[in-house]
Amino acid sequence: MSLSNMQLNWLRTFEAVGRHLSFSAAAAELSMSQSAVSQQIKLLEHKLGKPLFLRQTRSIQLTVSGRAYLAVVREGLWHIEQGKNSIFNSVAEGILELRVNNSFAQLWLAPRIDRFIDLYPQISLRMYGMNWEADEPPSGAELEIRYGGGNWPHYDIQQLLSTELKPYCSLGVASRLRSAGGLLSIPLIDVLGTPNGWSDWLSVHRHDDVDSYRRFFVDSYAVAASMAIEDAGVCLLNEALVEKSRLHEQLISPLDQRIDSLAGFYLLKPVNQPMSGAAQVFCHWLESELK
Repeated sequence: MSLSNMQLNWLRTFEAVGRHLSFSAAAAELSMSQSAVSQQIKLLEHKLGKPLFLRQTRSIQLTVSGRAYLAVVREGLWHIEQGKNSIFNSVAEGILELRVNNSFAQLWLAPRIDRFIDLYPQISLRMYGMNWEADEPPSGAELEIRYGGGNWPHYDIQQLLSTELKPYCSLGVASRLRSAGGLLSIPLIDVLGTPNGWSDWLSVHRHDDVDSYRRFFVDSYAVAASMAIEDAGVCLLNEALVEKSRLHEQLISPLDQRIDSLAGFYLLKPVNQPMSGAAQVFCHWLESELK
């Protein structure tokens, strides 16, 4: 049975009745009479050739076919609504939920998010922090900014920053590096859970045994950067993250020797699903900020 043989308002009515399991509650929600709701359900059942509800004296229940069809109708109505918002809303409004890597949120996003708010005051942002891709996402997060290898099925993936890493430290530590024996005299700050760190950097640029150096470990690049700012040691950071954030005013690179990391920061968008107007606006703003 094609959609041309039934009316869209029948499907909306069926979704409301199926959700409430009540003709009267659906009628109140849709601002219709109960008899009109009942009539539309009967017309839809006639077109489909099967009953959708089991009618009892004081209640109704979905049939097996009704439960299966309700899931299909809900998904279809959602796509119609999202597509309408995406195409016809001239100004994005509403709530946008984001799942964002903590380091990216603190070091890159936080210093410039006021610009987004000034441009789009009608959009309310809800940001949920995470460290690693294995962290469970909150329900409803439409976009993600994730740290990892970039191999995630079922997402449209856009790399946000380069993956190069090089040493960074405070001005005070940089002076000690020059006067007190180089890296051997300074603690090296490594980030747990990342695919590349000081072991890789030393094997490329120093050919030294990593055990010769003092090291300590933290669980995010944001913490590593904070420790370096406080003269605790030297850390490896993404060059683009430093140069495009407030860190460039607090940290310097004492050694212009880099390694490529197997992980980076990526924007993840849903595939084969229309994005809300708010999500489209955020993606456009993000791209403009990265130029």
